Amino acid sequence: MEEVAASVAGSATRSGQVHIAIAGGGLRATSVLRLLSDVENLVIVAVYDPNRSAPAVRLADDLGVFTTTEISELAQLASLDLILDMSEDLAVRSALESLRPGTVEIVSAVGAELVWDLLIAKKRSEEQEKIFVELQVAYDKIRSHERRLQASKEALEGANEELESRLAEIFFTHEFFKALTSYSSVEDVASLIVDGANGILGAEISCVYLFNQEDWTLHLRASQGRPEDAFRDIVSVSESILGTAFRDGPMYQSDVPLGAEAARWSNQPEDIRSQAAIPLRAGESIIGVLVLASSTYRELTQPEHERLQIIGNQSSLALQNALLHEELERLSVTDRLTELYNHGYMQQRLDQELERAQRFGHKLSLIMLDIDDFKQFNDTYGHPRGDRVLQTVSSIIRQNLREIDVAARYGGEEFVVVLPETDIPGALSVAERIRKSMSQYPFVTGEREETATQTVSLGVATFPTHALTAARLIETADKAMYEAKRYGKNQVTVAS
Repeated sequence: MEEVAASVAGSATRSGQVHIAIAGGGLRATSVLRLLSDVENLVIVAVYDPNRSAPAVRLADDLGVFTTTEISELAQLASLDLILDMSEDLAVRSALESLRPGTVEIVSAVGAELVWDLLIAKKRSEEQEKIFVELQVAYDKIRSHERRLQASKEALEGANEELESRLAEIFFTHEFFKALTSYSSVEDVASLIVDGANGILGAEISCVYLFNQEDWTLHLRASQGRPEDAFRDIVSVSESILGTAFRDGPMYQSDVPLGAEAARWSNQPEDIRSQAAIPLRAGESIIGVLVLASSTYRELTQPEHERLQIIGNQSSLALQNALLHEELERLSVTDRLTELYNHGYMQQRLDQELERAQRFGHKLSLIMLDIDDFKQFNDTYGHPRGDRVLQTVSSIIRQNLREIDVAARYGGEEFVVVLPETDIPGALSVAERIRKSMSQYPFVTGEREETATQTVSLGVATFPTHALTAARLIETADKAMYEAKRYGKNQVTVAS
């Protein structure tokens, strides 16, 4: 097996490449293998499935990729970065978790679906490149037509004016579509969409609203033509032209009645005389709405209708890609069980916030929290209910924080909260609210709806009173937390 692993790892240059193994041999795994084979800087080093005749295994053999029916062999591959679990088998997932080296990440379930969606989005982006080529051909034809008209000065001047206008539009459209594929931030893509709507269609007002599935509302992400406070931040999908477009498809109103309900996505509906809205789709799902408006009467021409639809289609692809990228980035810094930040990201943010506190002379506090007698709770009631305790702690922490605060799972049953611009009394107040909420929360411990409580001990340390560095701040808060445990648990202790 060592020779096989060395051979597989040696077949690709390590610099700048990601080495991936695929677990699972079904049709989706086959499609992912085929798509990944075409991605630059990705190297498929192995495919595992217990069935030697599985489709993905046969394709891997055709591509010269190492295949195995023994899951343990995946963990022995040298230079492996990532295992993509497409098996949908909990036993396979469990085996991979137990066998994988610490440097190897496993992506499965929702993560695997996100990888699939990103690959499909990439393929669509490649199709967009073909449109750019066609635009260049159209440009060449127009220039050729311009040269043929040079025989007549008057005709040439008229043609030049039309050509320059058309060329400017084609060039802007080309650059707009090209830029859409180059941004991965949702904010950047949304801002670019309103720029494109203004540049290509001459829109006076344009806004992008994105759909929030949790409460079925549309949230403003980018606007142009008016100050941002001229528009409502949140609009229900049952309101205004935004809701109509979300439910029924593209809507156009060239003459909006004064102050009409359909214009109440604006905080100044009497300012809206004409408006149009189209849904932004990702497959069968709607991810948002693009709305254009004018303070004067305007009726879109048929070519403008078509261009608006093209802008909507291409913007939808770019937004979908950006949303998927944003979700992958979130998963990379998030603890999957508690949905708080992970240890690595917390350290990064703590360094940043400490540097900011030093620069501006602010205080910064840190809370270290540990669940009391958590091993005993797990042993008594089982790990699933122990996981529920961890999730409840994270929920209670989030309920007591501001947007600028950072909460993370530090490891096991320990949590860390970073509180920028917070002094000792402020941090002590937050810690006490968390402690009190936790001590009163009833956990169901049996089939008869029996309940038990679970307490936490917390330590508080503040910069610059107790420590001047991130490492020392964590260490000091940790010592304070163990002081709280030593003196009876279920209490908050401030560092001495």
